[in-house]
Amino acid sequence: MFEGIKNLSEIFSKMGDMKTQSAEIQKRMEMIRVTGNAGAGMVIVTSTGKGDIVDIKINKTMFEADDVKMMEDLIVAATNEALRKAKEAMEHEIKKSIGFSPDDMMNMLKNKGGVDPV
Repeated sequence: MFEGIKNLSEIFSKMGDMKTQSAEIQKRMEMIRVTGNAGAGMVIVTSTGKGDIVDIKINKTMFEADDVKMMEDLIVAATNEALRKAKEAMEHEIKKSIGFSPDDMMNMLKNKGGVDPV
């Protein structure tokens, strides 16, 4: 029981640090670029670490194929991959800055602190 309280105390202490580092993390996330691709590189989507889509490249053969549904599916798949990588990059940057990821914090709250997060 006291171990859970100790972990909660550590979490809340780290949360204060996280607030002060938030602006720095956000700035770094704007600079990070991640890509997602689909169809063996036929569609490539680039996102910032914050999840903003900044570029989409579609191989011109996709337009010649005249298969709109396939192109749409590849764009969605590449975009989802880029956004997944952006989320992973954000978690990595947060963990690097404060020592744990948001998922780690939720797990500690749920499992060790006896608190059921909303």
